[in-house]
Amino acid sequence: MSRSHRGGTLLALAASSLALVACGGGEKAAPLSITASQSGKDFSVEAPKSIPAGLVKITFKNDGKKPADLQLVRVDGDHSPKEVLKVIQSEEGAPTPPWLHGAGGTGFTPPGKTTTSTQVLEPGRYQVLDLGGQGEDAPTNASKGAVTSLAVTGAKKKGELPSTDAKITMKEYSFKAEGLKPGPNKVTIENSGKELHHIVAAPIRPGATPADIQKFIKEEGESKGPPPLDFEKGTNTPVLDAGQKQVLQLDLKPGKYELLCFISDRKGGPPHVAKGQVAQVEVKK
Repeated sequence: MSRSHRGGTLLALAASSLALVACGGGEKAAPLSITASQSGKDFSVEAPKSIPAGLVKITFKNDGKKPADLQLVRVDGDHSPKEVLKVIQSEEGAPTPPWLHGAGGTGFTPPGKTTTSTQVLEPGRYQVLDLGGQGEDAPTNASKGAVTSLAVTGAKKKGELPSTDAKITMKEYSFKAEGLKPGPNKVTIENSGKELHHIVAAPIRPGATPADIQKFIKEEGESKGPPPLDFEKGTNTPVLDAGQKQVLQLDLKPGKYELLCFISDRKGGPPHVAKGQVAQVEVKK
């Protein structure tokens, strides 16, 4: 589940003006409010100590002056936030232990903004992390204290997500997107594969070719000149484990986007983008 290598570089760039915002409808979801804040060099995140399992609507408010990025991680057994961070911030190709499960969240949230998601939480112990950061080599907000624990109690419940016209499905090693339109999109994000996945969506710069994009993805170190993908105007979703899905609302401008996944297989190895998990989508008026 490492967010290092080019994933770290590009996710840092992906902290952008596109945000995941409110979604809802369908079966009534229990509210789950989470707030990120900052005091000087100290960061924090506040959440309830517990919530019943089932369908929830997560509302994430960023009261800080820096970008935030909400990620939920469900852990088997008694694993500390420090252990979770060690896995997330490990080097490229490091394996992800079987006790760690990507459990959604809301993704990137600009300072002073609120983002939401609707999803089902199964029973267990969760770590709530703000993985926002300020550059390729900068530590995450979670490593500065923006992490807390959440207990999801009771019996496992299926729950029914709101229906959406737009959907993006992730699996080994591809994306399938449909129904995306300019403006606010209620989007079902589903991981139908067996590995952890997420989405980085970046606009393709005018004139950039597929060959330019492939060359950029394969490059090591810093690129010469502007990249073919405009990550500063892109966005990213939280990491989902196998079989998980959620509904996010994604605001998109017309144009062509590249979808990429920078997570590695659980056993380790190159990020999925290096295995071909990229796709081009066009958002038309």
